[in-house]
Amino acid sequence: MLSFNKVLIIAPSWLGDMIMSQSLYKELKRLNKNCTIDVFAPLWMKPIVERMDEIDNFIENPFKHGEFNLKKRISITSNLKDKYDFAFILPNSFKSAFVPFFAHIKNRRGFIGESRYILLNNMRKNKEDFPLMVERYVSLAFDNDEVKTSHDLKDILYPKLKTKPLDKDTLERLNLNVERPLMALGCGANYGPTKMWPCEYFAKASMHFIKKGGAVVALGSQKDKDTVAKIKSFIDESMHPYFYDVAGNTNLTEALDLISMCKVAICNDSGLMHTVAAADIPQICIFGSTSTKYTPPLSDKAHCIESKEECHPCFKKTCKFNTYACLKNITPDLVISKLDEIITL
Repeated sequence: MLSFNKVLIIAPSWLGDMIMSQSLYKELKRLNKNCTIDVFAPLWMKPIVERMDEIDNFIENPFKHGEFNLKKRISITSNLKDKYDFAFILPNSFKSAFVPFFAHIKNRRGFIGESRYILLNNMRKNKEDFPLMVERYVSLAFDNDEVKTSHDLKDILYPKLKTKPLDKDTLERLNLNVERPLMALGCGANYGPTKMWPCEYFAKASMHFIKKGGAVVALGSQKDKDTVAKIKSFIDESMHPYFYDVAGNTNLTEALDLISMCKVAICNDSGLMHTVAAADIPQICIFGSTSTKYTPPLSDKAHCIESKEECHPCFKKTCKFNTYACLKNITPDLVISKLDEIITL
């Protein structure tokens, strides 16, 4: 049985993975409600971490993606030494395990990853026995002989982020009118185009929702501005007053709180999909090149539509056939039918 009081988490650096990792923190608190959990994560994730009740303290991970800088990794451990009795290293990289090692944390647990035999002293080597990412995270809360495969995991606690309605000033800044029911669009995907449902398909589903009396809000980062603009170009001009483009204009928590005000969402397989799931909002999730057997949305209100192409899932960032059939054959009519099934206006 795992014994711990003060825990350091080396967190993932992707939004969706960070949200899914909350299931581990929930499990640790269930095992020891008085334990302290501190998270070592990139600064941009701090607003999301602060919406997790299980986290006690945030510690900034100052390293850029791919940066090694061993000297800096050793130096930042000076304030962490001998403060923790357990560390969980969630990324698979070799460098992610350095901080717990040099902080002299006695128990350092994670999956084997990039041959981290020296840096980890309490590891799992059977990743294939835990197909879902969330199962891998939660399994780390248990000793290897206690939980051997995913079948031994019972009642995984889903992520749940704290939300609150956006204030009047923020709604005015975003030029949002919330009198009509809102549908959120998660139309971007940092991973690549094989995760991105066609813009004209998003537009058709949006027009259907607007015709029924709703309004649509397209979220995302600055990188998604062009995608949202393209979706809007496919929408009848008469409906433009009910299509709101806020991509790049919200921070993470504003996006989360806006999502919580929506009635439903349509999302690519992305960090935003996991944000919607953690906000407990009904959604339709599009899976093209990726699979629900690895990173599904952790919500009973999520409805996944997954490609049935022979090449699915390929997990490639671009289509090797240059057809993107896995996405194009998930038609707007199919999504609209599911939308009408799960929501009424």
